[in-house]
Order: sequence, then structure tokens, then C-alpha cells
Amino acid sequence: MIFRFPKRSLALLCPLLVAVAVVASAQYFRYGMAPEEVEAAYFEKGDYANCLQICNQATRYQDTGSEWEKLALRSMREVGLYEDAATRALDAAERFPKDFELLVLAERALREGGQVEEAAKVLTTLNEAAKSADRKKLNAEQLTALGQTALLLGAEPKLVLGSFFTAARKLEPEYLPGHLAAAELSLEKRDYALAEKTLLEAQKALGERVDILYGLARTYFPTDRERAQSFLERLLAKNPSYVPALLLNAEHAIDTEKYDTALEVCALIHQTNPEHPMTWATEAAVHYIRDDTQKADAARERALAHWDGNPRIDHFIGTKISQKRRFEEGVSFQRKALEKDPGYIPAKAELGQDLLRLGQNEEGWRLIEEVQKADGYNVTAFNMMKLHDHLQGFETLERGNFVLRLPTKEAALYGQRALDLLEEAEKVLGEKYGYRPKLPVAVEFFPEQQDFAIRTLGMPGGLGLLGACFGAVVTMNSPGSLVSGESNWESTLWHEFCHTITLGATRHRIPRWLTEGISVYEEALRNPACGHRMNPTFRDMILDEEHGPIPLAELSAALLAYNDPQFVNFAYFQARQVVEFLIDTYGQNTVRDILVDLSKGLEMDAILGKRCARIDLIDKAFAEYSRKQALALAPKLDWEEPEEDSPLRQDPVGIAAYLKSHPTSFWALTAHCKALVAEEKWADAVAPAEKLVALYPGYDGPDNGHYFLALAHRNQGNLDAEREALLGWAQASGDAPFAYQRLMEIDREQENWASLAQAAEWQLAINPLLDAPHRALAYAGLALEKEDAARSAFENVLLLDPVDPAEIHFQLGRLNLTHDPPAARRHILEALEESPRFREAHKLLLQINANATTADVETTSDQ
Repeated sequence: MIFRFPKRSLALLCPLLVAVAVVASAQYFRYGMAPEEVEAAYFEKGDYANCLQICNQATRYQDTGSEWEKLALRSMREVGLYEDAATRALDAAERFPKDFELLVLAERALREGGQVEEAAKVLTTLNEAAKSADRKKLNAEQLTALGQTALLLGAEPKLVLGSFFTAARKLEPEYLPGHLAAAELSLEKRDYALAEKTLLEAQKALGERVDILYGLARTYFPTDRERAQSFLERLLAKNPSYVPALLLNAEHAIDTEKYDTALEVCALIHQTNPEHPMTWATEAAVHYIRDDTQKADAARERALAHWDGNPRIDHFIGTKISQKRRFEEGVSFQRKALEKDPGYIPAKAELGQDLLRLGQNEEGWRLIEEVQKADGYNVTAFNMMKLHDHLQGFETLERGNFVLRLPTKEAALYGQRALDLLEEAEKVLGEKYGYRPKLPVAVEFFPEQQDFAIRTLGMPGGLGLLGACFGAVVTMNSPGSLVSGESNWESTLWHEFCHTITLGATRHRIPRWLTEGISVYEEALRNPACGHRMNPTFRDMILDEEHGPIPLAELSAALLAYNDPQFVNFAYFQARQVVEFLIDTYGQNTVRDILVDLSKGLEMDAILGKRCARIDLIDKAFAEYSRKQALALAPKLDWEEPEEDSPLRQDPVGIAAYLKSHPTSFWALTAHCKALVAEEKWADAVAPAEKLVALYPGYDGPDNGHYFLALAHRNQGNLDAEREALLGWAQASGDAPFAYQRLMEIDREQENWASLAQAAEWQLAINPLLDAPHRALAYAGLALEKEDAARSAFENVLLLDPVDPAEIHFQLGRLNLTHDPPAARRHILEALEESPRFREAHKLLLQINANATTADVETTSDQ
């Protein structure tokens, strides 16, 4: 049973509660329970009220030890008796001045009860005790308490971790608070790997304690919500009233846009502790996100009721708002937190990152540097300052409303190409959705994936991310980075800038599913071969009775399921499908009207109800729409296939036999082609590959019919047929670098110059840091008499350290002969420096010298 205490003195407890206390205390006296037994029987199971009553009876009638006082202070905190706890803490601190653990609890109780000056006095007492203590004689409890004191006094966190918490853990591995203090410090500094290691060691030594389970849930919360949830479920089965775990569930609900659920969790917490500051802060965050300022301000006031100077409240509210990409509002709350405590590192670190996301780099980097200087163990600040050093080598390109930052070499290779795309996107998308950015948009390309992750997330990770948008700032993995692989960076950039438009059009109040859905939709409109499209996997998921289309209420959460990449991809596709459904059903103008309504702070459910239909009706209609599209995918194909464990899957002869009885089977056609290619039966592979292409021409998966067909024709020496197959593949896929490369080889050999230029353009949209596409554009430009294009392409080839620099310099010399004679002479001289016997270069140099004026020669010699 859980009792709700009013905010008043314990001396005024109601008769019913007193009666319960008598029963509980009688149990204590009857069985002679020690404090640790009461803790296990009551506190750890969430029965804080009875735990407190037993403590009161023990200290009143029999036992006056500090262990009872410590357990009482912890229990009072859990039920929200902050002022009473502060009063009791003062008395306990005077009675037990040498119990360091109690003094730490007393300092916290005084601070949370609003008695900040008294808390400071206790801290001073602890500090003096630490100075006089013989470190060698301290036990684990004392080491842990003094370590916590050192942190409150501003000691170097990493030093505290090693000298106090690690020492305590080694001294007494079964002392739980030592493990928890070490893990808490690691979690605060975002050192999740160390926190995990610490907590798993604690679990091995002490079993599945609720505090350990909570720590593990927090460890996985940033990267693996499913795993974090599993720990929370195990924890809450042991203690349904464990407030921090419930708050983590509420935070997850906020992150997944389930705001009513978050408020329901808060209401549940109020039954245990109606005064809990972070519960009220959570409610405040929900209401601010919903633009219900009156309710938000009231909740924030409740959160600060007991300790008005608590910086954690505004820091938390600001962080949750910023996670909705409403950084200007988030900044205002971080500044409020720092007004309460100018040295509060979490707020200063978050403020620095938010300012950087707003493009306010000077103040942002200054704050991050201050954090690193003040806290050498702050992993985020350390990583950010390393990134800052890397950025010093970047070049800045500016044009119109855009600022590009990227490595110098990459700036030369694709910087102007990126600016061209951004200006086109601003025109097309800005006109369509009625918004143009008021401030310059900064786009940053990072060649190292970890630098991208640190800039985007504040920590390494994010392996599945190609780009991110904060509104006025877009971050991108460089197209040449390993993580970009075979992705179309131009399509990704279009997608991310579309976020800038929809975020701006809604004043950053757009649900995640809608902004992602519009971005993927627009990505596909620009290039039908890009964007998430219907494929066999998505078809199966939609038509699966247990799975089916994702309901709107679950779609934003699905986009955050990073531990399941396939499901995240499906969620992106479904978001696009929802946008297509809304446009097909209600019109493009309706989507634009929805964005306008969102900018006014209206709730999405209400907007859809006004503009379209009730959510349940939309879900029903969309499910039917999605299923129709799934069934329309290659409708003449037979989609049935053998069970996963069927031996038929590994039997080429059996596959061929299955195909005879199922001549349009997608599985059998694909498996048969694979088997024939593996056996190098090229002629036999042509027919099933052609059938695959005929039945499903848009498929661009790894085992697509175009690929099998091209491979079969290539190995039979049928170049024209191979080229046709490759062209089909290239037109079906926005990221088929193998096809583009082979097309360039064939087209250059056959002197198909226009087609060569097209294949090169396709390849440059994948990776502009390769020699081949620039070289292809250069020679195509020469053949098509597009000298400017050829000149630019050859200059790019030079930047890529070609194996034949003499040839490239020679071609640039020819192209600059009339355009820029001094440059022509310079290039020819460099060609001869690389290859002194280059006859054509000698002839061209003689021609240049014969035509050169004295001024030309002097200009060249000056250079």
C-alpha cells in the first residue's frame, strides 16, 4: 500500500496512518529487524511510507543509530517530505557528525528542502573531515561519501572516480553505493561504456538490485531503447513505485511524441510523491512542447517550490524542448538554469551545443571550451573540442543564403555542385511549402563519421545516419566517407534541406513522422530512383497480419528504433506513404495548410481532424491504401517461397524444379539466377534474368535482374546487351555505383559521349572523390566541345593525384591555349616536368612560346 503524505509536519499524521505505523513497528519489534532488513523488505519494494514509520518507531523507542536516520531521510525524500527531511537532517547532522554517509544525505535533504545555507555548512563540515581523515583507514562507505562531497565542492571528476569511488569498489565489492556513485558519475559525463562495465560488475557481485537495473537502463537509453525498456520492466516488477524508472518511461514517451502517456506516468508518480521536482519538470516540458504556457508555468513553479535555486529543472525542460529541434526556446531555459547556478556544467554544455545548432558558433564554442576546462572528464566537451580543432582546416564557401564548410580538397571537388543543389532546393521547396529561411543556412560536411556524430549527437555513434538537420544548420557525412558507402549524397542533402523548410514553416513544431515523410517524399519527386520505395521486404511487412502498416500514433517512435535498422527503414517508407496518402486523398494544399496550423501551436490530432479525418479513420484508410500499393508491386510475380529452413533453398537442382512448377516465383527466379551465375552458366542465366527484369523492372536490390543480366552478357562478350542491362539498373536505382562505373567504361570505349557524361553525373552523386567520373566528364566535354566543363573536370582530376599527371596537365594546357595562355604554359611545363620526353607537350610549348607576348611570358615567370 502506498500512502500520500500531505505537505505538513509528521506530527500531524492522520490516525489511520498512525495505526498502520503501530502495526509496522510491532512487526519490527517482534522480529527484531535491522535497518538493512527493513530496507530490503519495504524500501526496495517501494513501500516507502511504512519504511519511514518503522524508522520513526525505531529511533523513538529503541534504536538511536545513524543507520535508521539514513534510511528515514531516504524514505522521506521518496514520499516528498522535503521540508520535514531538511529539519530532520539538521538534527541528524548534529548528532552524527562523524558519519560521512549521513552527512551527505543530510546535505542533499537540506538543499532539496530549500535550506541552502545550512547545506553549505554541512558541506564545510564534510570537507574539514576529509582533510583530517587518514585515507588508508577509510572504509568503502566513507570513501564513497567523501568522493560525493569532493564532487559537490568542484573537484576534478576523473580524480574523484579513481581516488574515491574505484578505491571503494575495490575495498568492498559488495558495497552497492560505491558502484552506484561510480556509475552515476560516468553517466553524467556520458561515458556509457564505463558506466555499463561498472554496473555489470555490480550486478555480478550483488545480483539484480533495482538501483543497478535503473543504471543499466540509463546506460542504454540513448542508443538502444528496447534494451533499456527491458531493464525498466524488470525493475518495476520488483518496485512499481521506483520514481526514476517511471520518469525514464515518461521521458521516452515525450521523445516518441506520446505526450498524454507521459502525463499519465507523471500522475502515477504523484500517487507516491506528489512533490517530486523532476516529475513536475517533466509535466512542464510536455506543456511547453504543446505550447500550453499556462499549465507549463504552473508545473515549473511546482518543480521549484521546495528549492527555487535548483538548476536541474530548467536544464531538463530546455533539453527536452531542444530535442524537438526548438533550440531557441531550449537556449532560454539553459540560460535560466545558469542564472540559478552559473557553474552548473550540464546546462552550460547543453547551451553551447544548442547555440552551435543555431549557427551561433562564437558563443557556442566558447561555452564548450569553458566546460572542458572546468571538467576534464566531460566526454561531450572533450569530443567537441577535438572536433573544433578539426574544423580549423575546413574551407568556407558562401553563396546567396548558404554557407558551406568542408575540407579544402572536397570544397574544390563538389562544393559548387552542393551550392547549386541547395539553391535549387530553396527555390523548389520554398515555393511549394511557403517558407524561405530568414538566416543563412550552414551546411557542414565531415569526412570522418565520428566527427559527424559528435557534431550531430555530441558523442560518437550514429552509424546509420547520413545527414541531420537542426533548422539553420545541416550536418552531412562526406560523400567519400566510409559510412556513406554507396548512398546518394545529393539525394540526402535534398532530404535534409527539406527539413529546414518544414521545420521553419511550422516554427519547429512538426511531428517527426511528418517532417521525415515530407523529406522522403520530396527526395523521390526530385529523383524517382531515390527515396525509400516499395520493395519485397516492405511488401511482406505491410501484408503480414501480425505486423501491417504502422499506425500514426506509433510512427514517430518507429523512426527512433535505431537498434532495428530494417524497421527504421520501413518507418521512413511508411512516413513517405502517409504523406502520399494525404496528398492523394486531400490534396497538396492540405499538407501545406497542416504546416500552417502546426506553426500556430495546434495539436496534430486536432489539425488532422479538422483538415482530414479522425486519426482512427485515417489509420484505417491508410492501411488499405498501403496494402493496395503492396499488392500492386510486380503483380504478375508469385511471392510465395519455401520456409526459411527448407533444404530446397540450398539445392540448385531443386530450385530449378521448383521454378518449372512456379514459373513466376520471385524467390525461384532470383535463386536460380544466383545458382547459374555461381556455376558460370552465363548463357543459361540470360532467360531467367530477363524474366525477372520484365516482371519487376524497378527492383534495385542486390540480386536484381538487371545485375544478373549484365553479368551474363558481359561474360559472353555481348557489350551492347550488357550496356542495356546496366542502363536499366542505373535508371532504377539512385545508388548503383557498380552499374555507373561499368557504364562509363563501356561508353568511353564506344565513344558514347553524352551517355558517358550522364553515367559520370550519376557516379558523382554517389562519390565525387573518385577519379573516374571526373575523368569521364573531362573527356566527354572534349568530345562534345564543352570546354568549360572539360577544363573544370580535368582540374578536379588533378586534385585527386592522378596516375598520369602529365596527360592531365597537357589537356589543361590545350584547353587554356586561348582561354588563359599563361595557365596553358604553366600546365605544359608541369607536364614536361612529369614526363620530359612528352613530344606533344613539347610541340604545344613551342606553339605557346611563338604566340606568347612579352607580357604573357613575364606573367608566367612571376608565377
